[in-house]
Amino acid sequence: MAISITATKAGRFGKAAVEIAFDPGTPLDDILKAQKSIFADKALAKKIGLKFCGGCYSGLDLDIKQKFENVVNF
Repeated sequence: MAISITATKAGRFGKAAVEIAFDPGTPLDDILKAQKSIFADKALAKKIGLKFCGGCYSGLDLDIKQKFENVVNF
């Protein structure tokens, strides 16, 4: 079971975004650990352009979703 984390300066809504994608069957604890690691990584926040004081992550879009084998694009 794998978790992938993708960060970008301009997500779907034009602002900083982080996506956590996980395989089916991934334990919730593992997903929460990945989320905590994002908020603990101040270097990541600076790289994607967040300007914050302390632990404030307002303005960050956080998408958590399950990976799918067959993705349908329209």
